[in-house]
Amino acid sequence: MRRWVAAIAVAMSPAVAIAQDTVKIGQETKRAFGTIASLNGGDMGCYLKLKSDRGVVFEEMARFEICEQRSLIGKRVALSYVVQNVMSPACQGDPNCKKTRAVAVVSAAMPVAAAPAANKAQASFCTSEESVVFACRADGKMVSVCASKAVGPNRGYLQYRFGKPDSAAPLELVLPESHLPPPKAATGENVPFSGGGGSWLRFAKAQLAYTVYSGIGKWGPNGEVRTKSGIVVERQGKTIATLKCTGERIGELGPDWFERVGIKSNGQDFDFPD
Repeated sequence: MRRWVAAIAVAMSPAVAIAQDTVKIGQETKRAFGTIASLNGGDMGCYLKLKSDRGVVFEEMARFEICEQRSLIGKRVALSYVVQNVMSPACQGDPNCKKTRAVAVVSAAMPVAAAPAANKAQASFCTSEESVVFACRADGKMVSVCASKAVGPNRGYLQYRFGKPDSAAPLELVLPESHLPPPKAATGENVPFSGGGGSWLRFAKAQLAYTVYSGIGKWGPNGEVRTKSGIVVERQGKTIATLKCTGERIGELGPDWFERVGIKSNGQDFDFPD
């Protein structure tokens, strides 16, 4: 069986900074570091739940023996991967089933020092392997909507991230917590305005909703064309907070993007703040 092994250079001393955040394994790009939240054995391997240095929850399959290393729970680790054959989901746990599939699994998890503090201004919370859909700073915080590169109505993922920029502290909010395709992650639409148009994108959790928006229209004195962008927080449909973007707003939020990813309003609407 042909295997690809990703060897990660790991710093064994806090004095040495670790710069590599992702690693290429086969055709996949995987996270190189994470803090292990749980280890659970399954039919096909050991299932890890981890948090990235920015607080994003992600999951990986690992070799069975990783589940025996209970002391890793709560520790930040460097992840090494190997592509190997595992039992196919079609087997439904039948030990006599011979069907397999090739997947990238964690072959080793080595404890490492805490992540080094950020030393330069961030443009967004999106990684180099993601697309920036929307990002700006507002009221001392930063909001980012990130998407996987190959994203569409039934593939890839979309995620809202909010927290303190230029910091190693965990993100304050990530929605949804798991990777879901855009139509399952958010609602939204592009709307026309006199003198321009606007877009809004809403992420909901229980009674709360977080909507990023951006638009241009005749909102200034005497009908002057002005731009506006920011975040609106709602509880049960009522606005409880509005944060306006300060500085540059970046991203690809717009009509072409909505058409490509298949997000709809689903009967919802949004009032752009003054």
